Order: sequence, then C-alpha cells, then structure tokens
Amino acid sequence: MRINYDKGGLISPSRIPSQRLPKPNNSGKCTKIMLVFPPDWYPSEPYLSLPTLTAFLRRAGHDVVQKDVNLEMYDWFFSADFLRRVLKKVPQQLDRLKKLARLRDLTDAEVELQLALCECTRGRMGELTQRAEEAKRIVRSPEFYDGDKLEWAIKVFREVTGIISLVYAPARICMPPMETDLSYKLFMSSEILAAVEDTQVNVYRDVFEAILKPAIEREQPKIIGISIVLRQQLFSSMTFCALIKEHFPHIHVVLGGNTVTRLRDVLPQTPKLFELFDSAIVYEGETALLRLVEAIENGQNLSEVPNLLFRDEEGIHVNEATYAEDMAELPPPDFDGLPLEKYFVPEPVLPYLATRGCYWGRCEFCDHGEGYTAGYRTKKIGPIIEDLQFLKEKYGARHFHFTD
Repeated sequence: MRINYDKGGLISPSRIPSQRLPKPNNSGKCTKIMLVFPPDWYPSEPYLSLPTLTAFLRRAGHDVVQKDVNLEMYDWFFSADFLRRVLKKVPQQLDRLKKLARLRDLTDAEVELQLALCECTRGRMGELTQRAEEAKRIVRSPEFYDGDKLEWAIKVFREVTGIISLVYAPARICMPPMETDLSYKLFMSSEILAAVEDTQVNVYRDVFEAILKPAIEREQPKIIGISIVLRQQLFSSMTFCALIKEHFPHIHVVLGGNTVTRLRDVLPQTPKLFELFDSAIVYEGETALLRLVEAIENGQNLSEVPNLLFRDEEGIHVNEATYAEDMAELPPPDFDGLPLEKYFVPEPVLPYLATRGCYWGRCEFCDHGEGYTAGYRTKKIGPIIEDLQFLKEKYGARHFHFTD
C-alpha cells in the first residue's frame, strides 16, 4: 500500500478539550520508559522531542532513559570498532558479487563496486580510522571554528560513509548531508517491510544489535517510545520496532512525532506495518504519553488515552479524544542522561521551543502548523527567560536553538 505523506489538517476546535484533564494519578507507581531518537539526523544537538517528554514524565515520578541512537550511531561509524567490522564485511560483499557474476553479467556499477572493495585493504582502513577519530576530535573542539580544519573533517566523514556504503551496497550511506538510501521506496509499506528484513543493505539492523539491544537488556524498560520526526527515519524506526518485538515481545512500543502525525490516516490502513509496534501518538505527546504509561501500568483499557492509535486482539483503534498542551504548564526540557559532550559541536547547543503552532497557517510553501491541533500558543517572556537561565546554569550552555 502506498503511504501518502500529507500536510494534514487542523482538527475542529470543537473536538479539542476546553478544560484541563484530571491530574495524573499513577498511585505512586514508577514505570521505566526508554525514549529513542532514531537515525538519520545531523548529530549537532539533541532533538527536542526526547528532553521535552522526559521532563514531563519525570515530573510525574517516572524513570526515563533517553537514548539518542542517531548520535551514538555516528559516533560508532567513525570509530575503530565499526571500521573493523566494515573490513570484515568486505570479503562477504566480494563473495556475493562473485556468486552474482556466475548467474549473469555484472552491471557497470557492480564492477565499480567490486574494484572499490578490492582497495579496502587493512592498511587503508587503519589510516582511515585514525583520520575519522581526528575528525571527531576537531568538530568537538575549538578547532571546529577553523574553516579549513572543519572542511577537512567533513571530507573525512564523507569518505568514511562512502566506504561504509560499499559493504552495504546497493544502500548508500551519507553524512553530511543526511541522505542515507537503503535502495527501497520510502512511501510503500511493502517496501519498508522488505527493507526491515534485508540483512544486506539494512545497516540499522547492525545499529540495533550494537547500540539499542544492549541498552534495552541493561535498562529493562516496560515501554519504549520512538520519536519519528523525518520521513527518512521510517526505515530505522520500523527496523528497531521489528527487532524489539522479536527480542523483547513483552515491551510496549509506541511511536510519536511529526511524521507519525502526518500518517495518522494511513497507519490504520496498513495493518502489517502496525504489527511492528503497539500504539502511536499523534499531535502533541506529553499528556498522551503520560496517560498511556498510566493505563499500561494500571492494566486499563487504552481507549480513553487522547491522541492515540493502538492495536489489540480486535484490531486497530483510533481514539476520538484529542488534547493540546497548555504551554504555561510545561516544564523546561530535561537533557539529563544525554551525552552532550559527544555531539558534533565544540560546546553544547540546546534546542528550545517557545511557541507551538502557527499564528497564520496559510502559506502554501510551509506546513509547520499542520502538526498541531490548537493553533498558535506561546509561553510568556518571563518563563522563557527563566527556562533559558536554568538550562544555561545546569548544562553550561551558551548557545540555544529556537526550534519554533
């Protein structure tokens, strides 16, 4: 089935609650939740969805583990450990091409791939590993501001991802720009499902085994939430969902994020895709996720959770209740647990959201406001300044990215 990625549309104001929901009541229970940000996104700063949800859940007394798999993946890609794995995959890829050549003539691209693989010697990979580690050091140090050194580091990142692409071909892995292509069509559910199972091209299967699976085994969360904010993250997210369900079937997997919101009409029509996860939150997620956590912890029916799509033995359900947050009641984002020193910048850059929605919402070239239900809202200036001062003092941040 084709996945149509729409601009969406605003929900009628009459369907949005005009009164606050009752205060959370989790009877003192503390649930462990792991929030995951999947690849691919440039690893220059945390994406705001995880710290925002984390702050809301921790305020309610829950134990939250933040896992920026995107950051950890790129840190791993440019490391000796991963490049040793790449070197070990070279003979396997060459063997695959030899077997293919017995069946038919190789294409020009496959011949070029074969030649490039033959150049991936132990000596070259060792030298490339040293340059990759140096490139990471540069972007994390004041040398980042030296244009020549930064350009050199970026070229090294591109060279390394080019080499990685050879062993996962015909996939193409690129950074920067963030244009990883698994050679499957993004907007066909059957293609996404096929990509999930493709052990040749799907680098995210290896990322799961090396990064996410050990974290899940260590932390033992009851619920895992995956934030999908870009269409390109569907491949990595669905791969993670499938493997989580394979290895940890007892864990409730919930999706959220702007991309999920835009697919709200499609997901109920793609049951095979929905089999990879348990529920999905559309629009704003703080209260919805907290209500979901409470319902799961207390063994309650999920039909009363706002902004929720969920699956059970009877099928896929779309809850009618919707909910939009009061900006004045939201705590500042919580970055505790994220390795801020590992981002590819010389000092922390923290994202901050002062408004939600769009006051105009009519521009044909922009669909920012379509991910919200309640129009334009903003925090007052005083609380914004207090939040920024708090974040500056707590994390030593001098740079803030307003993501409005």
